[in-house]
Amino acid sequence: MSMLTILTLHVPRDRSGDVVRYYARARILEESGAVSAQLCVKSDDPGTVVVVATWPDASAYEAWQQAPARSEFSQGILDAAGDSVTATSEVFQVAIDT
Repeated sequence: MSMLTILTLHVPRDRSGDVVRYYARARILEESGAVSAQLCVKSDDPGTVVVVATWPDASAYEAWQQAPARSEFSQGILDAAGDSVTATSEVFQVAIDT
């Protein structure tokens, strides 16, 4: 069963562009192993950056969680945000997919 994850990052408003550029330069979304992924910046609050990813199954998401590169990416995000990031993560099982 496929999984959907939502990662919400809160960064300083003036650093969100740096975070977006880091994601693009490091190719985090492409390297994660997700089937698809989108990085979004909240329209009325650019300090809120959301990553939505679809995974083929729970084991693929778990592999990403354990990947050595993930720690490197996390540090890069922290650096891009000026060492000021709070994050929340949610995991969903996809019940219906069209």
